[in-house]
Parts: sequence; C-alpha cells; structure tokens
Amino acid sequence: MGSRVLQDRRKLSRISVQMECRFKSEDKEYGALVLDLSQSGALISSTLLPAEESIFVLEHNPPNDGNFPARESKISITVEANELKMPLTLNGTIKRSAIGMSEYGRVAQFGVEFEHTPLELLRLISILSSRRKQARISTKMRCWYVSDDKEYEATMLDISKNGALLSSMFLPAPKNKIVITLQTDILEAPLTLPGIVVRSAMSRHWEGGQFGVEFENPPSELSRLVNAISSERKFNNKEQGTENLPSISGTQRSGPLNNW
Repeated sequence: MGSRVLQDRRKLSRISVQMECRFKSEDKEYGALVLDLSQSGALISSTLLPAEESIFVLEHNPPNDGNFPARESKISITVEANELKMPLTLNGTIKRSAIGMSEYGRVAQFGVEFEHTPLELLRLISILSSRRKQARISTKMRCWYVSDDKEYEATMLDISKNGALLSSMFLPAPKNKIVITLQTDILEAPLTLPGIVVRSAMSRHWEGGQFGVEFENPPSELSRLVNAISSERKFNNKEQGTENLPSISGTQRSGPLNNW
C-alpha cells in the first residue's frame, strides 16, 4: 500500500523547467514555453503568436486577441531539447487555463494532462531531475531586485547555494539578468546576488507570480546564509516535533521603490 502511494506521488511530482515548444489546438499552431513537467502533464505559457515567431523576440508585442484554446480542448505539444535525440510530441487535454499580464503583454497559461506517457518523456524527466545541484530550503524573506535598471520588491520563497525562487507583482522575462539584494539579521551587511531568470509563471489568484533565478558567481556569504537557514529549520522542527518551516523575515529597508 505504502509503495503504491509513493509511486503515485512520483508520477504526479513536477519539475520546473524552461523549454521552448510549439503546440497545436483546433488546427492552429503557436509558440510556447514549458514551465513545469511531470509524467502526467505540463504547464505551458504562450503569447499565442505564430509558432515560427520566438516569444523572446516579440516580448514587447501584444499577443493575438484571437480564440484562446478552451478547457477540455485537445492539444498536441512538440518539445525540442538538447536532451532529446528527436522532437518529442505529447498529446493531451487542457484541464485549466489562465490569462494574465507579464513583460510580454497578455500571456496565456495552460495546464495539460497527457493521454499517455511515452518512454522518451520518462528519460527526459530523469535527465532534468538529476541536474538539481543543490537542495532548496523553504523560507520567506523580503528582498529587492533590479531588472533593466528598475528596482522592485519581492519575497524569496526558497533558496539554495545556486539559485532561488521569488514571488513578485512584476515578472521579469526569462533570460533577463537581475541583481537581488537581501538584508537579514543573519548577515552583518546586505547580500548582493547577481543572477539570470530561468523561468517565470503567473499566479492564477493574484496579480504577479513567481520566477526562478540561477545565481552567477555567488559570494561566500551565500553559503553562510543557506547553512544558517537550514540549521534554524532543523532546530525548529526538532523543538516543535513537526515539519513546519521557519519564517525568516528580511530586514525592513527605508526609501522608495521605483515602479512599485
């Protein structure tokens, strides 16, 4: 029984990715990004522009106001990645959808349930999962980041020695370089973390969303911070006898925030 439950959880577990793809729905083809992937489904994001156009090139153009694929619509997703010997086509059904704003303009996101799980998909997920270099530690720290010379406020939801997940009302575009600043009681001075946005996803419940950052040449103070958060988490769990995560708040910083 326990083994069956674990198998079901593995089947449904998602890994965050950022892979270009194209999809067909109702005889129309569009360019898109795969934001997360599992054996049973995926979350994709698209400006609903023609598939031959790159959404990175057209990030300042508004998407087509044509028909958006509806729930329960059949969809065919084709993924091309270096990890694949040939393009992988995945057939499925749209189970949920949302339309919101990002740096690209209006963007649609679709949750897709696959009709079957090909062997090539299992291999791809295995390769992508094995690339996780560092364990992530859940936290809740206030921070600031600069993107395209503008400063924004955010909440850091998890952190590792090579990256972090942030939540913000503004979503920087994938491949954008940003600089994150943290102020906590753990460190004597503010910590500056240059990085690149590797993925982003809009929230279905509030304006804004979340985005993942991979750090570039992280300083030694980052390891100290991650180790301190990890130690506090283990201590709290031991004291409480639960798996509740500590909330380590960033220090309040005075001064206006541009474009917030």
